[in-house]
Amino acid sequence: MNRKEIQRKIELAETNRREAAARVEATRKRLEELEEQRAEVLGESELARRALTDFERLSEQSRQELATIDLEAATQERDRIVTEAAAALEAAVTLLGEIAARRTAVVEAHQRLAALDPEARSPAPEEPNILDGPWQRMVSAVKSQLDEKLETDLVDAAARSYTGQAINALPEHLRTLATLRRKELQRRSIRRPS
Repeated sequence: MNRKEIQRKIELAETNRREAAARVEATRKRLEELEEQRAEVLGESELARRALTDFERLSEQSRQELATIDLEAATQERDRIVTEAAAALEAAVTLLGEIAARRTAVVEAHQRLAALDPEARSPAPEEPNILDGPWQRMVSAVKSQLDEKLETDLVDAAARSYTGQAINALPEHLRTLATLRRKELQRRSIRRPS
């Protein structure tokens, strides 16, 4: 190999080195740009994550506020109906007392008429039986309420019994409720600070 060929090899190597150095510099700049973009994207991602957390918290708070409003409205409506029912029941009790007094008055008036005119043996006017249907519905409703209250009291008493053996004495459909109630009471007592 002569000097000229070696010189060409050196020039070629130098050209290749410069090109490689330029490529290294270009990739380094590109990597810097990508790193800047990465940092930007990470920042945007963190902001989006915070916004998401804030919106989720706001959404949860809004759902809780809505549920609270719904509970308050339902409670007010229930209390209004309970008040109306109490007034209606008081009125019904008063009216039942008046019915008994009016029945007595009809019997007494019929007896006076019969005493004055012994030949008029007509029976006392019959009472319309329009009270029977509503009365039976009232009796059923009261019985249902009392049965439900009794079952609730039985379940609660069995669930609170010392060993829980009272649960076994309940009818099958109440045993499951009593068992669940006992577990709930046990969970509450565990969570309650001593």
